[in-house]
Formats: sequence, structure tokens, C-alpha cells
Amino acid sequence: MEPFLFCLLIATGLFAGFMSGLLGIGGGFVFVPVMYYVLKTAGVASETAILVAFGTSLAIAFPTVLTSVLCHTKNGNVVWGDALLVGIAGLVTGYIGGVYATYLPVAVLTFLFGVMPIVGAVRMMAELPSSDRGSLSIPTGVGIGGIAGFFSGLLGIGGGTILVPFLTIVGKYQMRYAIATSAAAIVFITLGGISSYLMNGVSACADLSAYGFYLIGYVDLVEWTILVATAVPMALIGVKYASRCSDKLLREMFVVLMLVIALDMLGVFSFVKWLFGY
Repeated sequence: MEPFLFCLLIATGLFAGFMSGLLGIGGGFVFVPVMYYVLKTAGVASETAILVAFGTSLAIAFPTVLTSVLCHTKNGNVVWGDALLVGIAGLVTGYIGGVYATYLPVAVLTFLFGVMPIVGAVRMMAELPSSDRGSLSIPTGVGIGGIAGFFSGLLGIGGGTILVPFLTIVGKYQMRYAIATSAAAIVFITLGGISSYLMNGVSACADLSAYGFYLIGYVDLVEWTILVATAVPMALIGVKYASRCSDKLLREMFVVLMLVIALDMLGVFSFVKWLFGY
């Protein structure tokens, strides 16, 4: 792997790990674009690169989010009843989403990946949460978990971009409780997607050893090792700052992060560069 790509992965792990702990997301919206770029730069075909990026992203999200959940639990911010309800529902649909991803064209997957954070950002700006922990009914929790799980598996994300807005708007959660409960649910949700990408990759006999990447299914061990080693420690730091930041600041940071990533995946920044001759 080229030194630049290696350094890029390290920087990505540090940033995404911090954001995972701070905002209760799996980090997939940061991991996926970078890994897709790294794989494509190394010469891997787009069709395989996007699936490996999705599968590896979920495999990274699991230990990263688990680390932040342990800290959020100590701080008393996880509503475990709702987290289990949402997480178990999402685990099932996460597997289904991973299966669907193997049949969709790359252009469709990248478009959906770009649109999803915009939806989450708009919902976050649309309504302010109440001042208490909030709660979910069983049908609502199952519905939210099912939706988040499906898109988690389909797009290689943890699901926090969907869960946090739903918990704050539908469940009337205060932001810090939404972040912690989302992270706890993601621990379960990612398992469904991970198992799907592992099984589908094995069935497809995916092999990128000629490019310097070593797969188990659609999970690349090289990128996984680099990103987990950097993201997990930073998730611990992110959790500490989450407990110190105001609800309004956390909401604003979440919205900005989602919009920037969405614009990048939709090719807006590339178009601007082309327009100005960069």
C-alpha cells in the first residue's frame, strides 16, 4: 500500500472514531468513502470495491461503537430497553440489506449513500427534542430498528444517521441520550450486516490478494486492522466530550458532518473541482 493511502486510513480512523463516540454513529459515513477511494486507487473494480468498503465498514463499526457504549453506559446515558428493541429488529433487517447490496449497481449504492445523510440532517434541523430521556413504543422501536438495520446492511453504515434523528424527533430523546442509545442499538444492528457480507463474499470467492488486500468474505483485514487500531481509542475520547457538549452543539455538529459527507458522495465537490479546473 502506498504511504499516502496508509496515512489516509490512519487519519480516517482517528477522526471517525472520535465522531463515533461523540455523536453515536458507527462511523460508516466516514469509513466507506475513504476505503472505497483506497481500493479504487489500488486498482480494484468499482463493483467489488464498494461491497468491500461496506462490509469492512460494518466490521470496524462493531468494536468501535462497542467501546463507546461501555463508556456511555457508565455515564448512565443508555436507555437499554429501547436499545435492545431497536437493535434486535435491526439485526434481522441488516442481514437482508447486505444481501440486497450485492445485486444493486454501484451508481445506485453511491447515490443512496449520498442521499441518506441529507435526510438525517434535514430531520435533525426540523424539530427540537424534549428535555427528558424520551421513550419508544414497541411498534415504533421495531419499525425504527427495521429501517435503520436495512440501510445499515445495504450501505455499510452503523445506522446512527437514521437512529439519532428518529430518537430525538419520534422518541423525544434529549441528544445525549439519543447518541448513547443509538450506539448501543448499533452494536446489534451491525452484526446482521457483517454476517451478510461475510457469507456473500465467501460465496462469491472474493479475492483481492493481488492488490495487497486480504479478505474474509467482503471484509478486508488490512484496512480493518488499521482503522480499528486508530478508531477505538478515539471513540473513548469522543464519549468524554459528548458528556461535556451542549445538546445544541451536538445537534449542529451532527448536521454539518452528515451534509459534508453527503455532498462528497454525490460528487458535488468533484464537480466543483472540475468546474474550476482543479
